[in-house]
Amino acid sequence: MRADIIKVNHLLEIEMENNIGKEYLPSRLEEISDEHWHISMPMRKGMYITMRVGQKIRIVLRYRNTMFAATTVIAARRRGHIPVLIVSKPKDLIAINQKRTYVRISVAIPVAFRLLLADGEKGELLQGVTGDISAGGMLLLSPQDMEKDQKIEVEIKLPDSDSIFCQAHVVRVLGKASEEGSNNKYAIEYDDINEGQRDRIFRFIFDKQREWLRKGVTE
Repeated sequence: MRADIIKVNHLLEIEMENNIGKEYLPSRLEEISDEHWHISMPMRKGMYITMRVGQKIRIVLRYRNTMFAATTVIAARRRGHIPVLIVSKPKDLIAINQKRTYVRISVAIPVAFRLLLADGEKGELLQGVTGDISAGGMLLLSPQDMEKDQKIEVEIKLPDSDSIFCQAHVVRVLGKASEEGSNNKYAIEYDDINEGQRDRIFRFIFDKQREWLRKGVTE
């Protein structure tokens, strides 16, 4: 696909290697010139990540429900209201199919959920809160007792936005409540979330990181 299709403000990710594999950090296309893309500098835990001029990077983005990638080179860095990396403008984007590790942030968001029972029925409405969230799943804190593989229907109440409804399941039980009134901890993975909903979570994380940076807050 020709990269010229992608316009300013398109959300994208920068693929980075770490000690356990690859991670994908939120970024955004801020400006387009004849030969370059200006993309917002990636962040981790409320801090900008230092990247050097001449460094090769891989950009990953979604367009019409398909993931694309391109390798480019950092030509310059620019500080300002929004610090950017100036990278060589890709000519083409290659369609990819891969399972990614989404960046997550620690933030408390109200969650309502129901257990999906074996007989096809739904349990009563329960309440919880996120310990962290990503576009692929969340850490759910709730007094409700659940086991690994429990399927649930969730409503994620994003601030200043419509709620996100989807089905999900418990990937891991990370901790059981030690006393009455405390929360169990569950690693949750979304099952049937659509790409529009995933993009909304991704944008929420992107915006929240920049809000924290303006306020001098780190996770």
